[in-house]
Amino acid sequence: MDYLRDIEEYGEDVNDFEVSPFETIDMLHRRSRLNKEFSKMTLRERILLMRYDLRLLENMERMVKHIEIVYDFSNSVEPLEEWWWHLDKVATGELEIEIGLSPKDKVL
Repeated sequence: MDYLRDIEEYGEDVNDFEVSPFETIDMLHRRSRLNKEFSKMTLRERILLMRYDLRLLENMERMVKHIEIVYDFSNSVEPLEEWWWHLDKVATGELEIEIGLSPKDKVL
């Protein structure tokens, strides 16, 4: 399956502060859907997704302020693995994350 379109939409959203915060929440949902499919992605798709994750991290303080208008991060029940739902904790240093590739299992 080709995930490139969803990844590119996510990439556009991590820099877009002109949309409503509700639309930005949709970006977090899109990222969670992509996370579930990460192991099925091509290397190119995974690298592109990580590139956009880094861009989100570069914008995290501004993004937290944008999202907080409509979303209370303290009520987030998503797992810490989905760090974008805990961006406030990442911004304060309470939650540390690593962005990177790991070996992909191959079935012989």
